[in-house]
Amino acid sequence: MVRVLHIFHNMGNGGIENFVMNYYRAIDRDKIQFDFLTSVEEEGYFDEEIKKMGGHIYHAYPKKKNPIKNYFSIAKVVRDKGYKIVHRHTGSAISNIDLLAAKHGGAEILISHSHATQAGKKWLHYLARIIFRVKTEEFACSKEAGRWLFGENDAENGKVQIIKNAINAEKYSYNSELRKKVREDHKIQDKFIVGHVGNFNEAKNHEFLIDVFYEIQKENDNAVLWLIGNGKFRQNIEEKVENLDIKNKVIFEGERENVNEFMQGFDILIFPSVYEAFPIVLIEAQCAGLKCYVSKEAIPQEIDITGNLDFVSLEKDALFWRNIIIEDIKKKMNRNDGYLCIKNAGFDIRDAAKDLERRYLTYAGQK
Repeated sequence: MVRVLHIFHNMGNGGIENFVMNYYRAIDRDKIQFDFLTSVEEEGYFDEEIKKMGGHIYHAYPKKKNPIKNYFSIAKVVRDKGYKIVHRHTGSAISNIDLLAAKHGGAEILISHSHATQAGKKWLHYLARIIFRVKTEEFACSKEAGRWLFGENDAENGKVQIIKNAINAEKYSYNSELRKKVREDHKIQDKFIVGHVGNFNEAKNHEFLIDVFYEIQKENDNAVLWLIGNGKFRQNIEEKVENLDIKNKVIFEGERENVNEFMQGFDILIFPSVYEAFPIVLIEAQCAGLKCYVSKEAIPQEIDITGNLDFVSLEKDALFWRNIIIEDIKKKMNRNDGYLCIKNAGFDIRDAAKDLERRYLTYAGQK
């Protein structure tokens, strides 16, 4: 069996972590086993599930307390446990230092996996690309994400390997009975439900999302906004909702494992992020047959697999977004299952996991 060590800063319930867990659940664990290393002391969201599937979880010395001790503790885990393949998931070249530590610990295959097109301070990212130079296998969720982490040349010459943000397509396939149940369970079966899935951070642009919904509900009194996720800006958004006096129309659902069920209950999804790479949420939403309104500046055009994405500029105001959405609502949009489109485009996790499995086995010299 080949054991692959995945390095994260922490293992929360974000998009990148869900990406890895999707692959972990689907991969042949008789051949490949995932272990995890984080640089925080606290337990992660998926720890219990990881342990049940046979994975180990390690905690390096907290990076915020002492980056030097963190470096050597990463190297120690790699050395003591004998890891040959280390897979670092990141949005910035700053994390190359973790791969240098893994190399110091004896790892032979270093995988740097880009999940972003922007992160933190750009100058630090570009400086880190120069200082923390290390030879890696270059993975990315999209060509643009590859360009951000590895540079224009590597993105254009085929050196960057695109690993698809795949999902359990069957799980997200549109189900009218489940839709009915979800809406009845939450006593909102007669409402027009605007949905959003994402943690409350700068990238997701919740402030603008609330502005758009505020305009929608003035035009459609039956509208309800359903927010799935948590994060550091949640309280700010709750306060904004209260100040706008729409508290009775906005549901803060928090983190949920059954996002697929909520997707069935939504009528549309609004996703006005200021930056993204290749958001897995939009693959899930399309599989569930949802019409999605997304930011033109942040969302790559190639993610529109079903034709159900409407790209709207963030330079336009909330009224402009509202008018587009209200016009579509008046047309009474049809809800069609997107399962086959997602699967045929290669985004079904069962197919994608086989591809990743093949890569790991090749690195391990077993194929």
